[in-house]
Amino acid sequence: MKGLTISGARKGFGATQVLQGIDLEIAKGEFIVFVGPSGCGKSTLLRTLAGLETLDGGHIAIEGQDVTDLPPAERGIAMVFQSYALYPHMTVRQNMAFGMRMAKAGKAEIEARVARASAMLHLDALLDRLPKQLSGGQRQRVAIGRAITRDPKLFLFDEPLSNLDAALRVATRIEIARLKASMPGTTMVYVTHDQVEAMTLADRIVVLQAGRIEQVGTPLELYRNPANLFVAQFIGSPAMNIVAARGGPVGATHMGIRPEHLALAGDGEFAGTATLVEHLGEQTLAYVDIGAGETLIVKLDGDASVRVGDAVSLSPRERNRHWFDASGKAI
Repeated sequence: MKGLTISGARKGFGATQVLQGIDLEIAKGEFIVFVGPSGCGKSTLLRTLAGLETLDGGHIAIEGQDVTDLPPAERGIAMVFQSYALYPHMTVRQNMAFGMRMAKAGKAEIEARVARASAMLHLDALLDRLPKQLSGGQRQRVAIGRAITRDPKLFLFDEPLSNLDAALRVATRIEIARLKASMPGTTMVYVTHDQVEAMTLADRIVVLQAGRIEQVGTPLELYRNPANLFVAQFIGSPAMNIVAARGGPVGATHMGIRPEHLALAGDGEFAGTATLVEHLGEQTLAYVDIGAGETLIVKLDGDASVRVGDAVSLSPRERNRHWFDASGKAI
């Protein structure tokens, strides 16, 4: 069954076209992540799904129902914002129950749903606290719990971890992954700029640029088979190295190789000088100037002995090369 269908979605603000005809089908129960650079339209697209922005053209259907012109409260959605948006004068329990109270749900049903969400997110010990007594990660879990209690057809997450520090991001990301596993029939759409969140949470990733979809696929599909230069350099950290093609198939103008697919070699294909070395603990990144204005980044073991100024020879793994034509399309 289709969980969400977006057909020809267009949205502009003044002379700026933010969404330029988005077409996308999402199966019921899928976890979809929107990624792209700032200004690509991912948050605007999410807000149109929520009904917080109106489309200039196109349609949105949730589980087969056209919701294009429906207000947010009638769409069967629940949204989790990066700013938590909790009521400061209400306890955790009251915040989680608020949406159901507004919908005039029965007391027994409210208590049962709050208890279920609380257990799922390990909030039982916090139910009588106010938001000011919680950490950032706890507040975000309460916001997620409030969304769960509404039992929505569609979950929308707008960069929910961006306000958390590194440790809390990891912990809360794990909670969201557990939430996903515990609600396999609920469709979820998640906006992030974080590569790790996208790669670890998504069933499929939608890569957006300038209001258009560049590619849709599983995390490994996008990593292994990027459709074009933009996706190749957007997915992966550090970004894929792109250099002028040396050989390759007919029509190839650029070759791509990921930093982790390069290795030090005594007589490698690329020779140059290390201009920057970053020691990151378990791994080391070396930036190697190979001439003609081209630099290759190589990902090495953390105890690699490369130093700035060293002569470096690199060999790419043949099966991990990517070829692109003059238009940037993968060959």
